[in-house]
Amino acid sequence: MEKRVLTLELAVEQNTAMCERLDRSMAQLTHAMADLRVQMVQGFAEVRQEIAEVKTELRTEIASVQTELRKEIAEVQTELRKEIMSSNADLHKFFERKFMWLMTAHYGGLLALVGFLGKYLIDSYGK
Repeated sequence: MEKRVLTLELAVEQNTAMCERLDRSMAQLTHAMADLRVQMVQGFAEVRQEIAEVKTELRTEIASVQTELRKEIAEVQTELRKEIMSSNADLHKFFERKFMWLMTAHYGGLLALVGFLGKYLIDSYGK
């Protein structure tokens, strides 16, 4: 019986030592988890800060790209207006020349008709 008591006492001592080690391990784990939480919060804050910085950079880049695009669009619009005005002037000159040619042909035909009528009248009344 004494042997059993000694065995039980030894087992209790071993269990007590293991429980103390388990308690220390749990305390270390709890402390490590708390440290990890602090690091995660800091990491999240850093990531949020980086995201905010990237957003700001992107906004400035977008604004500069928009400004450049607006400038290019304005330049293209100016060039197109110049081309349209030039082609409009060319068309105006073309139609003006064609109109003058048509008027000349019309008046020429009219003069020829008046000439033929005059000749017909002179020939018919002159006899």
